[in-house]
Amino acid sequence: MATALLELRAEMEDGTTYDVVADQRDIAKWEVQDFGRPFRASLDECPHMLFRWLAWSALTRRSEIDLSWTDFDAKCVEAGDIPDEESELPADAGDPGQTAPSA
Repeated sequence: MATALLELRAEMEDGTTYDVVADQRDIAKWEVQDFGRPFRASLDECPHMLFRWLAWSALTRRSEIDLSWTDFDAKCVEAGDIPDEESELPADAGDPGQTAPSA
């Protein structure tokens, strides 16, 4: 069986960001919640809620935050994959355009 590791970033309304790795412990906890469902189905049916909850679970498991799920959910602006640093470059970064004329 493949290792289940999800690198997630949670951005909070105050601008704080948390990078955390959720693992099979967090996925198993998700699946047994009243609102949870099988992981693979959740990726299709409710990916935003899944990523928010997994980020919260991993952050609380690691004692990086001390928020209830309800508080975290209210304060989290976005949770998802950690962006690739290269993808943050502008689309035209490799082609800066016309250079200034020489003197």
